[in-house]
Amino acid sequence: MNDGRALTACGAQRRTDLLDAAVSLVASGGSGSLTHRAVAAAAEVSLASVTYHFPSIEDLRRSMFERALQVVDDRLTATAATGPPSELPGLAADYVLALVTEHRDAAAAVQEMIVAAAHDPALRPTFHAYHERLADRLAPCVGGRTAGLAVAATLQGLVLTALAHPDLEPEVFHGAVLDLVDRLRVAP
Repeated sequence: MNDGRALTACGAQRRTDLLDAAVSLVASGGSGSLTHRAVAAAAEVSLASVTYHFPSIEDLRRSMFERALQVVDDRLTATAATGPPSELPGLAADYVLALVTEHRDAAAAVQEMIVAAAHDPALRPTFHAYHERLADRLAPCVGGRTAGLAVAATLQGLVLTALAHPDLEPEVFHGAVLDLVDRLRVAP
């Protein structure tokens, strides 16, 4: 929003709907497809509504990236709550599989924006914050922060690979992630 006023409940919902439309656009057409006009068309709202909430393309890109990461991070939190850290391999496999099946648009948008962050320094802090949260969750089970960062990067690579395989067999993929993370785990 461009003037600092607090959003009403309706305004907050509109903003979320716009961001969800933006996530879908990026998931289907890549980061280059994200424009104010494209979001307005996808969300079936006026261009003015989009520019009210996101005055610049940089605001729209960053906010869309944050929204996609929120979906991914919420899935991480939900998955982590289903078992103790000792069950990390299974939890990690469940998490990665859920991203590429249940939350495919958000996962694809995140991957697109990670690549965009390589060329756009304004997007890097958003990605780094998420990557560090994931690494911090993994660190106790894989031997510390440095290993957590490496395993987090590995999981991102697995997500990217799975997104590029539309005929992915969920059970095979789940088993591969389970095996990999189990090999990386440090015994308590």
